[in-house]
Amino acid sequence: MVRPMTDTPDYEHEAIIDAARLGNHPSKEYLDRVDMLDNVVRECMYVSRIHGGIPSPTTRHYYASVLFTALITRGVSLAQLVPFTPWADKKIEHWDYSTAAGIVRTMLELRVAFYYLCEDKCSDDEWNCRWNIFNMHDCSSRIKLFTELGNTEEADKYREHANEIRDRLISNAHFNSLAVSEQKKCLNGKKPYVQSYEDIAEKAGIEKTYFRWLYTLFSSHVHGLPMSFYRIGCGLDGRGCGLPTPAEENYTSLCLSLASTFLVGTRDEITALFADVKKSDSGMVGGKLDGENIVEEVNIPSDIQIGQSVILAETDEIRIRVERTSQTRADLFYEIKATGDIVLHRTDSEDEGVVLNEFDSVYWRVLINGSPATMKQLDKAFNGSMAFKVDHIARTLHIKT
Repeated sequence: MVRPMTDTPDYEHEAIIDAARLGNHPSKEYLDRVDMLDNVVRECMYVSRIHGGIPSPTTRHYYASVLFTALITRGVSLAQLVPFTPWADKKIEHWDYSTAAGIVRTMLELRVAFYYLCEDKCSDDEWNCRWNIFNMHDCSSRIKLFTELGNTEEADKYREHANEIRDRLISNAHFNSLAVSEQKKCLNGKKPYVQSYEDIAEKAGIEKTYFRWLYTLFSSHVHGLPMSFYRIGCGLDGRGCGLPTPAEENYTSLCLSLASTFLVGTRDEITALFADVKKSDSGMVGGKLDGENIVEEVNIPSDIQIGQSVILAETDEIRIRVERTSQTRADLFYEIKATGDIVLHRTDSEDEGVVLNEFDSVYWRVLINGSPATMKQLDKAFNGSMAFKVDHIARTLHIKT
């Protein structure tokens, strides 16, 4: 029986700390894996930074940046948790592969989601089907959450949104090609993927049998079920007491290796995805709207739901499309109807206000304070305080500094 720490004599406290220090000489293989994760996480953070501020030309790009960020965040948490890490100063080295396994299971799931939504090649119909099934699963989860809280107002909002998503799915050609039983699960928000987890994982480079073993192993430590605690013991071959043992080191090493693999694969794919999306290239200029706002002739309706894309206005040549990507953010795209090329992208968010992400200076006639603009003037405007107005009928972008 474990006694409360308040009842433990000082010499026993010292004995516990001394026991934890037995791990001062872990194997070279383990230290190599710690070093590997350290380097990979730092490199991924660098890749994330150099792609920061680049507007997402498609929803696929947007979710790629979201999922990559989520993976890096978990990677940092793992790097701070494991023994002998350069990310944290500790009085003792605490060994806890069970918690590391929970983090890495989440990274495995994020890796699968990234490949499925952002890397796997498929038709536009199929991608929209996948995305809206994700939206339906998210919506259903929030309905359940708010219902459990007794917040019927929020739950009803998501029920209304779920009905809109169902309508989009029912009209989707790829969704209609699925088995009726699969359609029913997806429409009820019970299933986030149209493919099996293991099939997606295999495409992402994780062999099926290995994936099944990993998922079973890691899942057993996420839940406080018998497999997570039946073999806890503090002997040489024990585990789960926070002390160094061969089992703790081996399983922690596995977690470090897998986390590094998931991050590297995703890093390479996001680099390729954004390879042709650059800052200030090909006449595209980006900048943040700061200070006084000039209201555009097109306003974003407040009732557009998350995941919904709506055409706000169009002429013979151009259409203006808005996408609600979160509760606090909406993206506005000006597109050439004939080609689908985006010639202006604006973001409205509660956190950052109105942001003019990019525009094609060949397509638009640009005026700064009422006069024709030079590239030097544009650079200066976007590095300072500015406001803008878009006249899509006259193909003119008005900037005020």
